[in-house]
Amino acid sequence: MAGYLKSRQPDALIHGVSPSNDCSMYLSVKAGWAVAQPDVRPTISDGTAGTLQPGAITLPLCSALVDDWPLVSEYEIIGAMRSFIEQDNQLIEGAAGVAIAGMLQQAAAEPGKFRGKTVAIIICGARIDSDKLRKVLGH
Repeated sequence: MAGYLKSRQPDALIHGVSPSNDCSMYLSVKAGWAVAQPDVRPTISDGTAGTLQPGAITLPLCSALVDDWPLVSEYEIIGAMRSFIEQDNQLIEGAAGVAIAGMLQQAAAEPGKFRGKTVAIIICGARIDSDKLRKVLGH
């Protein structure tokens, strides 16, 4: 997605949001090679969890194309998921919650940051197990 967007709009800013509980991609981009987070904790975002394998093509792509790497808490992810599910009546999985939480976090930290700009959030998937969904809705 980032490659396509940058090819069409080179000045587009790409935010690669990661859950702070499992942010191996963030750490790998910062280090320049695949690293494992030393204190991985459970995350509701199955789609972003796990370490990169050495030689993975995603690391050089993310290093070259992603401009910013905000980290979001489980509380922020769950809150974003719950708000989206309640307001839009659509089920989403944790990885989509990560993306929404990142945008909300940045908007709160810097009011007006997105004013007058086109913002796209990749809302990916709705595969969430029933235990995690109960946690989101009961939070």
